[in-house]
Amino acid sequence: MFVATRTNKKGEIPDSGTQEKIEHLKDLKETGYNDEDAFEAVFGKEPHGRVRCYGRSVTKSSLKREKQIQQIQQQHREEVATMEKKQENLTCEVRGLRSLVKVLFQQANPDMSEQQLQVMIEAAQQSAPDVNSVQNDVRQSIPPLSGSSHI
Repeated sequence: MFVATRTNKKGEIPDSGTQEKIEHLKDLKETGYNDEDAFEAVFGKEPHGRVRCYGRSVTKSSLKREKQIQQIQQQHREEVATMEKKQENLTCEVRGLRSLVKVLFQQANPDMSEQQLQVMIEAAQQSAPDVNSVQNDVRQSIPPLSGSSHI
């Protein structure tokens, strides 16, 4: 970044002092220094509370905070995508169960029309009965077996 900001459009570096620093940076990189270590060797340690090449208002803590915010946003996007997939799977499952219920009712009651069946399913969806009342309704609607009642 330092080299890019000190080079004009023609690729020239107008200041001789800057040219020397850039040459020193290149030499250090060729000897095996990474970018950060080479920069620190040429310019010294960063002053407290500053980050070079980012401008006056940027600090190490603001960079760290921005990185944390980006991580949280990424986690949120992943979580939303996961939830959308789960919702899609549940929607498909409900459609399948609805079709199964229709088939079973049509087999049990062949004289029931498609409209009556649709009205009955919609009514069941709108009123969410509790589990105990459904179990009691099912028990009452099952006819007793002929013969022995002992299981």
